[in-house]
Amino acid sequence: MIRNKIYLIPNLLTTGSVLCGFVSIIYSFESSLAIAANLLLAAFILDGLDGRVARITKTTSDFGAQYDSLADVVSFGVAPSVFLYQWFLKDVNFLINSWLELGVIIASLYLVSVLLRLARFNTSKSKDFFIGLPCPLGAILVSLCFIVTDKFGIDVTFHKELSVLASILISFLMISKFSYFSFKNFGDREKIKFYWLFFIILLLVITLINPTMVLFVLALIYALSGPATNIIRQFKKRKINYIDEKRDDYGK
Repeated sequence: MIRNKIYLIPNLLTTGSVLCGFVSIIYSFESSLAIAANLLLAAFILDGLDGRVARITKTTSDFGAQYDSLADVVSFGVAPSVFLYQWFLKDVNFLINSWLELGVIIASLYLVSVLLRLARFNTSKSKDFFIGLPCPLGAILVSLCFIVTDKFGIDVTFHKELSVLASILISFLMISKFSYFSFKNFGDREKIKFYWLFFIILLLVITLINPTMVLFVLALIYALSGPATNIIRQFKKRKINYIDEKRDDYGK
């Protein structure tokens, strides 16, 4: 009986996540974007907890994995796509034809990118790295970007081109083949280091001072870490190839 109750906890967290995503959609349609953005943030937090709780309580299951994936479609696919459209994409006054707007296409591109990213994740076996930006991070970037710009009184409708490019960039990063650290095994006692513990404590203190800005910067750094790591890897590869070629020349 106790085991069955523990088994329910991760699924309840997943349910909370999908409900936050669903209610976010409703508030987006009602143009209550501040509430919708915070609900996306809540969905992200709950989604991060369900898998962690399942692993700690040893209640992981195929059902839970499938349920979580379907919930992600709503919370991090449909919800942020609708949010982006209601926020500024509906104001992109460029008609493809008499009935199709560019804003609709970009919002649809975001949704399709999430679906492709989730399909890749469901068939991936890697535990240490994600291939492509995780869709919860894409949603949190959208949410925090709104919260930050709203806090500082920045009207993105005056920067439509930049906002559109940012939306497309997030979509691209999700379906890209850039590697992102998963942090799944980060909490393992035998792997965690003292300086990481110190860094986490320091980060928590800073976050308490200005949580929104810190979370936004961290999400942005994580999103850019994929292409940055790829560039560094390519540079090192070329350097090694160059050294090998020089050695071959000297060996002749």
